[in-house]
Amino acid sequence: MTLRILEWRGVLVPEHVRERVLACTDGDRLTVWAQRAVHATDAADLFMDAG
Repeated sequence: MTLRILEWRGVLVPEHVRERVLACTDGDRLTVWAQRAVHATDAADLFMDAG
């Protein structure tokens, strides 16, 4: 869903971002990323405070 939100909003999703999102199995983290995707202007905004 995170990737779709970005794509629907017209935000370019580089392959390394796509791979990181698709590889994630942490449901809580995916929820946070989906929430960020609603407002992101750049796909990297998803990971702004991720370690």
